[in-house]
Amino acid sequence: MKLNPYLIFNGNAEEVLNFYKTALGGEIVMLSRYGDSPMPTDEDYKNKIMHSRLVFDGNLVMISDGMKGQPMPIGGNVQLSVEVESIERINEVFEKMSEGGTVSMELQDTFWGARFGMLIDKFGVSWMFNHELKPATSQA
Repeated sequence: MKLNPYLIFNGNAEEVLNFYKTALGGEIVMLSRYGDSPMPTDEDYKNKIMHSRLVFDGNLVMISDGMKGQPMPIGGNVQLSVEVESIERINEVFEKMSEGGTVSMELQDTFWGARFGMLIDKFGVSWMFNHELKPATSQA
């Protein structure tokens, strides 16, 4: 079993997708637009994203624009938590993802042995970034 987040936006999914692709170092592996489907679509919505898949570091995030006329509330009680493999990478990704957003907890070394930070990106999505610090080895 695998859990994959699906993020739905109000007409700006392509901007979100491209931002995450750059910030997370991902690859768009699938993208379909409302105009590609057989269902009737207003002309101004044909180029909106009906479904997309972004892969980064073995993770999958799906992103789309919601159905026209059915606004999607942004935010809520969900945070995406990303485990990052190195100090350099967490610093890089956190800086990129915070551009235009709000940092709710600065990236820092914590008492529980991790480098950790939280932010709400410029699209209103809440993120947590974590890197487990290796314990120092004692010298005898």
